[in-house]
Amino acid sequence: MNNDIALGVLGISHKTASVEIRELVSLNEEEQKNIIHQVTHDFTVNNIEVDGILILSTCNRTEFYVSADHIDIILPALRQLLVTYKKCPYYTDENITYEKFGMEAARHFFNVICGIDSQIVGEMQITGQVKDCYNFAHHLDATDAVLNKLYNFGMQVKRKVRNETFLSDGTVSVSFAGVELARKIFSDLTDKRILLVGAGKTAELAAVHFLENNVKAINVANRTFSKAEELAEKFGGKSYTLDDLDTALREADIVISATSSDDYVITRSMMSDITRKKYYESIFLIDLAIPRDIDPKIESLNNVYLYNLDDLNGIVEKNLEKRRMEIPSANKIIDEFMLEFQKWVNTNTMASVVSKLKSHLETL
Repeated sequence: MNNDIALGVLGISHKTASVEIRELVSLNEEEQKNIIHQVTHDFTVNNIEVDGILILSTCNRTEFYVSADHIDIILPALRQLLVTYKKCPYYTDENITYEKFGMEAARHFFNVICGIDSQIVGEMQITGQVKDCYNFAHHLDATDAVLNKLYNFGMQVKRKVRNETFLSDGTVSVSFAGVELARKIFSDLTDKRILLVGAGKTAELAAVHFLENNVKAINVANRTFSKAEELAEKFGGKSYTLDDLDTALREADIVISATSSDDYVITRSMMSDITRKKYYESIFLIDLAIPRDIDPKIESLNNVYLYNLDDLNGIVEKNLEKRRMEIPSANKIIDEFMLEFQKWVNTNTMASVVSKLKSHLETL
């Protein structure tokens, strides 16, 4: 394939730079709007203007997709503009930035929108982020025929990859892995009561995933009662102090523990008593704390299912490996669309040449 297309990408991503650097180069909406306006209205290099620009800025990447003649001259000038605007030298640091041109830039865009280039392979959030960045630029009249068609083909690629491969299958979130395990143990979660031990973000995130599965109730036990009350109110559940943990455990089917305690919060003797009082109903415990909150000896009790972070990370890693194995299949689909995009480029380039020649003749 040739690169006879006026397209380029300048980027910094999780593959090339640390999070500290990515934070410095990222652009909020207002900054994106200003850059787009400058590039499309006041930016010329050797009388060459930019035809279109998309800016994709997320926690893992900041990329500029630019459509222009002589793109190899435009991108270095864009680097300088960004350094001046953000007062940040990293845009011109060739050790952490990358440039791609023509069809290579198009393939990169397809890899990004499908999640192949993501830190978590196959993650679906990136598609929405690309969609938002395109709509934002399109609303500002910053996209041209090349970028419009690139986005259109990208969405088609994404749909086919999602429908015909397993690239996005299997949970790769530790919090959601707990939900998947709970489903295997209980099959139906709608009548299950959740207990959060700890009121921090880790426990809250896990609770949100369970809430999405329509559990019956989410209660909270915490050392500081006011924090337990605040989070319990958010989920419409009951609040307890850790002194009332016995009572809270008796009412729970699923326990998610994520405190900062140095000692076990839930001990074997405590759970032995609880299981008897629950008439040996199954209870599922997820220990998300480091150091651990739940005594591992609990696992020897009947009808008690205990999983810790290592267990959940193991599930996540297996699912990630399955996703990685799907990359060759996704690449075959991308190859098909690259050929179609190349055909469009060839036709569009010829039409553009004829139009420019016609305009020149009329001028003469």
